[in-house]
Amino acid sequence: DRLFNSLHFARIHVDAQAHGSAVEAMADMSRMAGEAEQDAAEAERTLQALSSAEHDRLLSSYSYLRYANDSYDLRRFAAHSKETFYLMGWVPKTASDDVKQRLAAFPELSCVVDNAIDAPGAKPPTKLKNSFLGRTFQPFLEMYGLPAYNELDPSIFMALTYCLFFGVMFGDVGQGLCLALVGILLAKWKKMWLGNIIACCGLAGAVFGCLYGSVFGLEELLPGFKILAEPEHYTIPGVSNVLVLLIASIAVGVLMLAFVMLLNIINGVRQHNYEKIFFGQNGLAGMVFYIGLIVAAVCTLLLGVDLFVPAYVLPVLVLPLLLILFKEPLALMLEGDPEWKHMKVGALLSTGFFELFETLLSYLTNTLSFMRVGAYAITHVGLMLVVQMLAGMAGGMGSVGGIIAMVAGNIFVMGFEGLLVGIQVLRLEFYELFGRFYDDGGIPFVPKVIDYTTRAA
Repeated sequence: DRLFNSLHFARIHVDAQAHGSAVEAMADMSRMAGEAEQDAAEAERTLQALSSAEHDRLLSSYSYLRYANDSYDLRRFAAHSKETFYLMGWVPKTASDDVKQRLAAFPELSCVVDNAIDAPGAKPPTKLKNSFLGRTFQPFLEMYGLPAYNELDPSIFMALTYCLFFGVMFGDVGQGLCLALVGILLAKWKKMWLGNIIACCGLAGAVFGCLYGSVFGLEELLPGFKILAEPEHYTIPGVSNVLVLLIASIAVGVLMLAFVMLLNIINGVRQHNYEKIFFGQNGLAGMVFYIGLIVAAVCTLLLGVDLFVPAYVLPVLVLPLLLILFKEPLALMLEGDPEWKHMKVGALLSTGFFELFETLLSYLTNTLSFMRVGAYAITHVGLMLVVQMLAGMAGGMGSVGGIIAMVAGNIFVMGFEGLLVGIQVLRLEFYELFGRFYDDGGIPFVPKVIDYTTRAA
């Protein structure tokens, strides 16, 4: 003992029930464990029989205790005077009549129902009502934040634009259908919410794959818009499908940014926010400047019509910038708030100049950011060309090695690029689009529910 203690060994005492040799002790304890398992199984059967026989009485007692406990818990949300309790909560507008009828059965209760508009100091919760497509992409929306009560729900907008961008960037019939199948399996077997999103994105990729004429990277099977091909019908030297795709991506970005500015104006109307409606960088002033600048640039560069003249520049470009610069006092003036009289012009100019510079920079960067839509479509074709080259080096499509290289390459591209495209599309949604019209900050509507039909976990 002293020797082992000096070597820092720790004594482990054998169970007192173990007797005899090790083999005899293990056999004896295995027999005892089997008997204990049989006793436990018999006790479980007895418990199940007792539970079935006493189910109604136990559920009745549980329901009463649950009701008493949860009702008492509601008291912490109530205000009270010496003789009266006051409870205030939110119910959906469609359920307000039912609530009043149920409370009318208690003559000592007084129920008053007000519209959310009549409670300016309160912040109503948000209850989203969406179709399948909107509910599918709702987890992505919740990552950014729920919409406020008086704000447009962008779920459908996000679902449609996400599928559109993903399809353009990941256009392949075969890979898109495989991706959709993987998403369906994840949604059905693993109950993953991401599975439905993957399925929708895969179908979008398959649709645009038909437009590109690409099946597992093979572009000879179907006709379509071949991204890396040099079309013969273009008369302008140097114009290729790559350039057309990039320009089209920027054009889609311009339309999307103009549309989200319109959504921002609608949100401003719903919120009675004059700065958001008229004078913000995403309001009417910003929208006029942005679209006016794009129109002038297109007319000058493509049509040869120079719109950068004082008659156009002053009302369409300069005036909106001045409105954005003095948005705070102008908004206060429209609201009838005399605080605008106390604002210093020097302070407005010093801070507004840098904000205006940031605004102009954001217009440029957000517009050019949509080039990634076309760039990833080009990258997809380039990766598949590499896969085909490797398959050719392995013996060609007619050999076993070539087929294995082609299958492995498609699996890699489908997983690797699918992940990258999904992240890039989410970035476009959150930074380029949502940042211009979506404030989030909504509180989820979580009603108090007492379930008497199931046993508490």
